Amino acid sequence: MKIVIRSFVIFWQLLALVTVLNASALGQTHYERTFTKPVSDVQRVVDDLRESSRGRLPTLEGFVETPDQPLERYGRGYYECTFQVTPTSPEGAKVQAIAKITAWYTDPAPARSGYRVLVSNGHVENDLLDQIQDALGPNSAVEAAKPAPRGGASSGGIRPQIQTDSTALSPEESSSRKGPDGGGHSLPPRQPTPSVAPAPAAAAGESVESMKLRRANDEKQSRELTAQIKSLEDVLHNQVRPTDLAVVKKSGTPILTRPSEGSQLLLTGDAEDEFQIIEVEGGWIHIQISGASRGWLRRSQVELPADYAKTETAEQASPSTGPFTISRQETNSFGGNWEPLKGKVVKVIWVEPSSGSTSTSPRQKLDFAKAQFLKTYAEVSSATSPFQGVVIVFDSADGGQIAATLASLKQMAAGDLSEAAFWKQCSLDPPESFQDAPKP
Repeated sequence: MKIVIRSFVIFWQLLALVTVLNASALGQTHYERTFTKPVSDVQRVVDDLRESSRGRLPTLEGFVETPDQPLERYGRGYYECTFQVTPTSPEGAKVQAIAKITAWYTDPAPARSGYRVLVSNGHVENDLLDQIQDALGPNSAVEAAKPAPRGGASSGGIRPQIQTDSTALSPEESSSRKGPDGGGHSLPPRQPTPSVAPAPAAAAGESVESMKLRRANDEKQSRELTAQIKSLEDVLHNQVRPTDLAVVKKSGTPILTRPSEGSQLLLTGDAEDEFQIIEVEGGWIHIQISGASRGWLRRSQVELPADYAKTETAEQASPSTGPFTISRQETNSFGGNWEPLKGKVVKVIWVEPSSGSTSTSPRQKLDFAKAQFLKTYAEVSSATSPFQGVVIVFDSADGGQIAATLASLKQMAAGDLSEAAFWKQCSLDPPESFQDAPKP
């Protein structure tokens, strides 16, 4: 989880810089409104609105300008709006709203997928400005929302205007632009459309050569900023992403203490929540929640990475054809008195004779146990394992159990321990269940 958190911290730092560069280089439109209220009253309303000025978007359509790629490739839209309050007179204040909208872009080439910044079309800004106006009073605004100058206006320049009504919005119009719950997430019936801004006029006394030089410098700076944006986007698209994350499909998904129905509920997961996979056991996924906290999710309620999904399919397609079949697996404290694992967390594998098997020999038990020990060790050694040992329980009349520590499994897997020496380091209970009967 530390890797995931660190990746997201880096991502948001880069994303903030990309947003600033986008606003400068692309001339992102800012929306503002002037109110006939003291700046202290306006600031108080803006502060109260900050909690609802960020969150997920129900859809991107109607909230952003048409991106460079098909809109259906974008998902997980998120908005964050910032406000700047400045006094215009002793009894007046101006509020500027700037929305940053990000979304996950799914590229046909997976390596190029990642979060991208999209240009707001003013929907978010206008809805929030409407809420400020409603809180201050329907007749408190002296101007409808309009975009601020793109890149700043020079002295004597002409401020770009937008197509709006000549009067402020009525209370009925303002209310109609909100959702049924009073929030600002529904598509408004109309949006202010910025008109084409005339070319800025020359400042008084400015020569033609000076204007050309200034324009050349602006174009150079724009090219440099565009190159920086492209570089940062490449970093975001190619950042290392963990390949062992399970993604929750639906909100309210239960995370349990054990891999069985009716187990104690730890918490519920939201849609798109991601958890690091510890292991996959049949229809259950063992996950790391945070720190030493662990839990279990049903396999059908998460999306697994491609490698895990392929492994699961292969295991389902190739059932065991040996003398034993695994009936269930669980994680629990070792209940025996064997000192190396007494009171420690172990993985318990329950096995029973396969269908059609009438009897099994001690040799068959040992061979099956060895293969299962090596398979289990290969699965848990690739990640931080909560287990300190593995126990195989033979659920049959002539059964018994074999317990081994991870240290012994590691030595056997590396070839540093012979099979005979390995069994001597294990707990065979009872020993006679794994020994051939003496010849008469």
